[in-house]
Amino acid sequence: MAENIEALKSLREAYRETRRPIWRAVYKEGSRSALKHVVNVSKIERLVPDGAYVVVLGKVLGGGSLTKKVHVGAFGFSRAAKEKINKAGGEALMIDEFARKYKDQGGIIIVK
Repeated sequence: MAENIEALKSLREAYRETRRPIWRAVYKEGSRSALKHVVNVSKIERLVPDGAYVVVLGKVLGGGSLTKKVHVGAFGFSRAAKEKINKAGGEALMIDEFARKYKDQGGIIIVK
C-alpha cells in the first residue's frame, strides 16, 4: 500500500512539472483502481506498436508472448512479465520510475 502512495505522489509531481494531461489521468485512475486491472503481455503485444511507451493501469502478468520492444510502466509486474518484456528488448518499470524517467515523452499509450 505504501508503494502505491509513493507511486501516486510521483504521478502527481509529473503532472505538476509538465502539465501533461496523461499524468493527471493516470493519477486519477490509479488512485481509484490501480489494483483491479490485470493485463497480460499478450494484450500489450496486440494493442501497441513496436517501440511504444505504455502505461498499464494495474499489474502486468506474463500470459502470452511479447515480441515487440516496449517501455512499460505499471503498478506491478509478475516475474514472468518482467522477463518477457526485458527479453524482447523492452523495459519494465514501476509506475513511479516510469513517470520520473518519461514524464516528457509524447505518445504514451494507456492500457487497462
